[in-house]
Amino acid sequence: MKKLLLLSSLLALMVPCVSNAQDTIEQCYKSATTTSAVRECLKKELQQSRDEYRETLEKLTQQAGELDRVTGRNEALPALEKANTAFDRYVAEQCRFEEKMMGSGSGAGAANLACQINLLHVRMGSIESHLGGQ
Repeated sequence: MKKLLLLSSLLALMVPCVSNAQDTIEQCYKSATTTSAVRECLKKELQQSRDEYRETLEKLTQQAGELDRVTGRNEALPALEKANTAFDRYVAEQCRFEEKMMGSGSGAGAANLACQINLLHVRMGSIESHLGGQ
């Protein structure tokens, strides 16, 4: 029961991040008049998402390093690094899959970009749940 409560709490924390990503993506599709304009808008949003992700990840990296220092164990930081490597691989493969599912259509590149934005926001929600009030 405790695990279920923890999982539902974590998911509740992530929903605003995913919702924000969806709003951003929808805005690109609504405001752009051509496929290339949609891609350019999504590229801009992806860069902003990457910048936010990097900042959030830096905070968690510092926190994990501090935890390792305080506990005298070298576990949290290596685990975070391993998780980040796995996440990066997952994003690349999942978004490549999303792109391929569009066939060779003109929206394939936009699908890949939107996928990356979504997944970065999901990951940021997960990371922020570990940061507490920072």
